[in-house]
Amino acid sequence: MNSISKPALDFAILYVSDLEASLAYFTETLGFSRVPEEDAPTFRYLRSGKGGMDFALLQAAAQTPPAGTTELYFATPDLKGLHAAWTSKGAEATPIMARPFGSIFSTHSPDGHPMTMMLK
Repeated sequence: MNSISKPALDFAILYVSDLEASLAYFTETLGFSRVPEEDAPTFRYLRSGKGGMDFALLQAAAQTPPAGTTELYFATPDLKGLHAAWTSKGAEATPIMARPFGSIFSTHSPDGHPMTMMLK
């Protein structure tokens, strides 16, 4: 990746077994702030402290990773270049896909940690 900058860790999703119980724990017990305008039926967006990285809770289901999994989202200004650079070095990655929040592609670490790269 000579001319491609390293992606920056930008967001995390925690897959949970009980969305509302987890939301209550993170907001009422730990004090994180909910951002309801970013919510979806199985997704709750949380804001961390000043200068911190936001994260979300996602209800685990048959089509998602299991509860207890954390998915990391990295931001890059050159999604196509990063995808090309990584796949040319043998990284397995999904095709670039358009999502409502932007374009992404995903890969997994050798231990299976899901990592998603997004255009930002």
